[in-house]
Amino acid sequence: MKNDHELKALIFDIQSFSTHDGPGIRTNVFFKGCPLKCLWCSNPEGQKAIPELFYTKMKCVGCMRCAKACPHDAVSANNDPADVEKFGLVRHDRKKCNKCETHDCVRACFQNALSVTGEWMTVEDVMKKIRRDSPFYRNKGGVTVSGGDPLLYYEFVEKLLRTCHEEGINTVLESELCVPLKNLEPVAPHVDLFLTDLKIVDEQKHIEATGLSNRQAIENLRYIARNYPGKIFLRMPIIPGFTDADDNIHAIGAFCAENAISRVNILPYHKLGSTKHERLGGEYPMPDVKEPNDEKMRHIADIFQSHGVECKIN
Repeated sequence: MKNDHELKALIFDIQSFSTHDGPGIRTNVFFKGCPLKCLWCSNPEGQKAIPELFYTKMKCVGCMRCAKACPHDAVSANNDPADVEKFGLVRHDRKKCNKCETHDCVRACFQNALSVTGEWMTVEDVMKKIRRDSPFYRNKGGVTVSGGDPLLYYEFVEKLLRTCHEEGINTVLESELCVPLKNLEPVAPHVDLFLTDLKIVDEQKHIEATGLSNRQAIENLRYIARNYPGKIFLRMPIIPGFTDADDNIHAIGAFCAENAISRVNILPYHKLGSTKHERLGGEYPMPDVKEPNDEKMRHIADIFQSHGVECKIN
């Protein structure tokens, strides 16, 4: 294991005063890098474990100062009028941008159309921000580590959450759990609540939707249920055509009952991450999928409750 002062993790956001990812008022720390590539991902900037360029086309005036500053010839004018509305006035060669370490183009942009998402931070860097917020936690609040998946940086997270506990700060881990058990084991003793999900029980369908098998996640869920009973809160995204089939919901409900997971939160699909895909130079992969209606959400909640699992619709 690295010395504490050598531990660093790539953080793409730290949000203060959050009330959605655990009890009370919380500081959410978002780690960059995720083993899954969910088609509906609302935080695509959390997928790759590298700093990435964000381009906000609405702010760009096409001055091309960024192109002049770029040492990699990665920026060019977008001369196709049909593409300007979709991609903006300039185009970026993302393969070159992703290898860049200086991002001179960001400093050259007077319109703030460019920024970098992802910053390497030490445990103490993060703790300074947490301590700043801690007077507002009161009795219930605390810190939630999220992402991406924080368990890709398990040594860092173990030290961070251990420090939080030493200072009397409540901790929540939000993870997809698609990592080796060795990543979870050292972190788990320092977690007060596990926020996770089980999207799809059928392994092949899970691979098609997320790019990865669900076997490790299921193993890790069972490990937590067995060793830290009562500390799991399952949160499941309801994605039409992917996670919302009755047989899938019944299978997840049965898994919860079998492993004494008594609470499930179901979250209706939304497209809030679609603009982030554009800012990263891509396109949203599910533009035609509609949000599930209230009747569908209540039907799914009823299925969970038929398995004796308390279900809340977010």
